[in-house]
Amino acid sequence: MLYSVSELKKDIRVVLDQNMTSEQLFETGDIDTLSLEEIIESKIVDAARLVETNAPLYLIDGGKHFDSSIDWDSAHGYGGGRILLPEDFMRLVSFMMSDWDYPVSAALTEDDPEYAMQRSRYPGIKGNPQRPVVAITTQPAGQVLEFYSCTAGESVYVRRAQYLPMPEIKDDMIDLCVKLRRSIVYRAASLVATAIGQTDLAAALLNTCNELMS
Repeated sequence: MLYSVSELKKDIRVVLDQNMTSEQLFETGDIDTLSLEEIIESKIVDAARLVETNAPLYLIDGGKHFDSSIDWDSAHGYGGGRILLPEDFMRLVSFMMSDWDYPVSAALTEDDPEYAMQRSRYPGIKGNPQRPVVAITTQPAGQVLEFYSCTAGESVYVRRAQYLPMPEIKDDMIDLCVKLRRSIVYRAASLVATAIGQTDLAAALLNTCNELMS
């Protein structure tokens, strides 16, 4: 959902005002109202990225659809394949091939021991329709989703492909997950507190953010 950055800044300032005295605010240097507002705005995107990347899946919105053009390892519908991800890709929400028993939201990386197993010649070791596996890797063309694997042949298609994009501010608006708005406000306030040297307050606000996500 789109939110006004101006309104988010007000909410972050309220959180800071409720938790910090004027003496605390100014004791680390000459921070006037204008510069504090600039610090607050600079932390909103960072806070959104940190929260939305780490939040439980049930707090995540449906996300955006990504292109389902597949480069198959072998024949269409047999074995694994790969899909080039959008440039603004941040987090996988859900991916499912039509012959899979269930969708996948957690992706392996190239560092995971299980990733090397996906190249095994033995079907029982790598991912399959009954136990599907996906991995996010970095290729010369960009980030790629690799999936393992399919067995149904020519009729196979991508049933579901959803992701969360990198948050960004456009025209004083930012797209955030509805259930994570308060967590993002507190995370941003924590980042602001860190930036002005209030480490104890930053830790307390971070703890509130994490509680809101639990």
